[in-house]
Amino acid sequence: MKVAHLSLDPWDGVWRRNQHLTAGLVDTRGVESVRYVEPPGGGLAVRARRHRPRAGVEVVTPPLLVPRAHGGYRLLAAWLMRTVRDADVLWVNDPVAGSGVLPAGLPAVYDVTDDWRAMAQSAAQRARIVAAEDALANAARTVVCSEVLAARWRERYGVDPVVVRNGVDVAAVRRAAPRRLAGPAPHLVYIGTLHANRIDSALVAALTAAGTVHLVGPDHLEPGTRRLLVSAGVRLYGAVTFEQVPSWLASADVLLCPHVVDHFTVSLDAIKAHEYLATDRPIVATPTSGFQSITAPGLVVVDCGRFADAVRAAASTGRRYNRLPPCSWRERVNEFAAVLRDVADADARHRPRPTGPP
Repeated sequence: MKVAHLSLDPWDGVWRRNQHLTAGLVDTRGVESVRYVEPPGGGLAVRARRHRPRAGVEVVTPPLLVPRAHGGYRLLAAWLMRTVRDADVLWVNDPVAGSGVLPAGLPAVYDVTDDWRAMAQSAAQRARIVAAEDALANAARTVVCSEVLAARWRERYGVDPVVVRNGVDVAAVRRAAPRRLAGPAPHLVYIGTLHANRIDSALVAALTAAGTVHLVGPDHLEPGTRRLLVSAGVRLYGAVTFEQVPSWLASADVLLCPHVVDHFTVSLDAIKAHEYLATDRPIVATPTSGFQSITAPGLVVVDCGRFADAVRAAASTGRRYNRLPPCSWRERVNEFAAVLRDVADADARHRPRPTGPP
């Protein structure tokens, strides 16, 4: 089975759900190959770029011939249809790109990682996403990350989506050696993308009174927010590779998830909710991003008003916790591969048989 994947994420060293699933699908032979289509490259690229980061995976960066605001979506859709037409299954993560490729007639799976329409954005962007998801709800099998998002999908479209949550490489986390962190203990560590629609920057700045705060992950903060955090003493490290994440987890005295709590973040199944639980470290999180649905030793879920006190309490005990291991990425890959096979098999059963002489 050949899969074409329209991803919202680039293929880089910061592995997210899309890359973990892609690598697992080809490594376990759940699929023959994945053509991983990244978002269009920066600038008005004239030629597509292609490379093969591992056996069975071809990464394609589409050209952006015209800016999206001036008809670029239509041209991109035409280019994508030519690029994916030899696939057996279309795996959609980018809803706008995916809806543009539906006329190609491929059996499709829409992997709804976040409730994109609930994110802060312009009215035009939201309308574009809603229209795309309306089309995908009618044409594609739907897979979602969280139970919250599954419930919203049932309410909006009357469909019962398959829930395939995120995972973690438990063995890598548990064998990781800690790194030496700068600043006085306790070391308070957050791992994930730094973005205003997730991070509560005021809360993070206030936590410097409780210890040294380390933010590890791709930095998409506004300059003013970044200056606020740095001036408060927060240490920012930028993106690290997925192979480096376990050593950061092992270095924490307390693992943090100081996310804003809103309609968008409550829908998330954050990968950190799985990575953190694979450690023996205390965890303090706001009631969002999957943590609000978890009960586990050493996990404190608390609102922002009590967050700093909870962090101080967690750091003061020095306790380590024996938790049941979360589901591995291998298990999630098997679940997702089953969905892809079901969609491909159903399409094959309903596809008209050729007639006439052989």
